[in-house]
Amino acid sequence: MMAPLRLPLAEEGSAAAFGLNVTRRLRMDPAASNMSEPFWHDALYRHSLGMSVVFCAAYLIVFVVGLVGNVFVIAVVYRSPRMRTVTNFFIVNLAIADILVVVFCLPATLLSNIFVPWILGWWMCKTVPYVQGVSVAASVFSLIAVSIDRFLAIWYPLKCQITTRRARTIIAVIWLVAATTTLPWALFFDVVIFSEEPDVPMCVEVWPDYLNGNLYFLFANLIMCYIVPMILISLCYILIWIKVCKRHIPSDTKDAQMERMQQKSKVKVVKMLVAVVILFVLSWLPLYAIFTRIKLGGDLDVWETKLFVVLTPVAQWLGSSNSCINPILYAFFNNKYRRGFSAILRSRQCCGTLRYYDTVAMANSSSASVRKSSCYVNSNNPSVRRQIMHQASQDSAVSYISNNTGV
Repeated sequence: MMAPLRLPLAEEGSAAAFGLNVTRRLRMDPAASNMSEPFWHDALYRHSLGMSVVFCAAYLIVFVVGLVGNVFVIAVVYRSPRMRTVTNFFIVNLAIADILVVVFCLPATLLSNIFVPWILGWWMCKTVPYVQGVSVAASVFSLIAVSIDRFLAIWYPLKCQITTRRARTIIAVIWLVAATTTLPWALFFDVVIFSEEPDVPMCVEVWPDYLNGNLYFLFANLIMCYIVPMILISLCYILIWIKVCKRHIPSDTKDAQMERMQQKSKVKVVKMLVAVVILFVLSWLPLYAIFTRIKLGGDLDVWETKLFVVLTPVAQWLGSSNSCINPILYAFFNNKYRRGFSAILRSRQCCGTLRYYDTVAMANSSSASVRKSSCYVNSNNPSVRRQIMHQASQDSAVSYISNNTGV
């Protein structure tokens, strides 16, 4: 285990200076957190006991729901052959990134919000920021891939599609780019002890003199992993919405019902994915805003320091809570994921193929057969009988398509 670095005064306006200002405030103003003088004299805890309990409960809910929900998402796609579509591969990739955030980053973030000094050691100081950066970047790039996949499926349904092999390649590239762009966090985060507070080790960024950490945050994190992706994703979904609204399906064609079913299914998927993107943006917006102010906004005023002491843990929890939101959205918007979750609970098995789709298909086929039989018996005209039989077969095809659109 490496010894912590010992540095002189923290640079004004930096994240380290913000942390030291918080520590000083806790030492000099124990009443700010409604605790006694002896309790705060050792600068160990950031908040009162009651607030720490609230944080523990909030983070525990996110941990349980995020871990169980994302494992269920992966299990549904893995155990249901008909769910193994390109869009669902990207959704599984998003779930894997969320699991990494829940397992590696959530407990460490909770401890850092309870304790003033960094107590997890040098290795976790390197690992936690890097894993969180990689996971968030992979989530953003997965959302971009999903939006492009939906854009191609609706604008160019027969010309340009992402195949399963291409999807696997794209996923590999997503993780490679995410791991590369966030590598400086693994290199430059370290446990340091400042001369101002010699008994308070802190996990902060320590950049060499010839590099600028604030510029890296601006371009690699804020612009490339938040602003630009959100612009691209928004553009894709705006174009999708324009295409769907302008599309006219003739009511007198024999394939009109089939076309409507396909379009309705695609619109449902788009609504679900738009909700995923909007909640992702809103979940991480407060934390990005806070760190943008700390890193790029110059010296903090006293009132800003006091405000960020309260807001930063809430913003970190809000960003982490995005990891448990997506499975809830899938269950709310998508019947197939909802049926898949129910099938997993009923099966009480960790592996094996889920057969709930076969039941749905059999039910649709049976209803179509009943309609065909009833029409055949009640019609004595051969030409009318053939027409009704043809329409019933079209209904069966529509049922098949509506249950095999992937997502």
